[in-house]
Amino acid sequence: MLSRVVIILVVAGTVLPSALQKAGDAGELAAYRLTPANLRKVIRVNRAVLQALMKEPKVKETLAIEAELETLRSKTERTQADEGRIAELETRRQELESEMDNPLGGDAETLTELEARVRSYPPMAEVLQRQGMSPREYAKFWLTFLQAAFAHGFQKSGMLKALPAGVNPENVRFIAEHEAEIAAMQKEFERLGRRR
Repeated sequence: MLSRVVIILVVAGTVLPSALQKAGDAGELAAYRLTPANLRKVIRVNRAVLQALMKEPKVKETLAIEAELETLRSKTERTQADEGRIAELETRRQELESEMDNPLGGDAETLTELEARVRSYPPMAEVLQRQGMSPREYAKFWLTFLQAAFAHGFQKSGMLKALPAGVNPENVRFIAEHEAEIAAMQKEFERLGRRR
């Protein structure tokens, strides 16, 4: 699903835990502070990158596949040909998703490796430069943001009583205080990711 691509690109959930495990990175991330100014910069960066991504041929093809899959799956009675087409489309969608360039994916295991991937993705590097944010700070923001967001979510649900070592309570508080802005960002990116 393209929404998965959007989530991977914007939230980078697939590689963050490994980067957080590195001792040097953990200290740098624990010292990093989320701020409203940087949240706004990151929102602008992500918006621009997502808009650029939506113009890529592989993404356009993925959107067309999702539309056709939705139509086929909504049929109350499917034929054998429909089932075959669904399988064919799902296979192609998986191929496209694995081929898409994801600056925050891959095998980055350290903050420095993640920074290098962000720097090497031209649409992101260009918009970061316009926003006055370095690739390293962008990577630190998202690593820290996700760490704090997960901690806040677990606290809110009652599953976490005390913050784990290395999780800065100020950043968890930041997530709590900016929930509305963060929710609006997520909705905007989901909307952009569903455009056909």
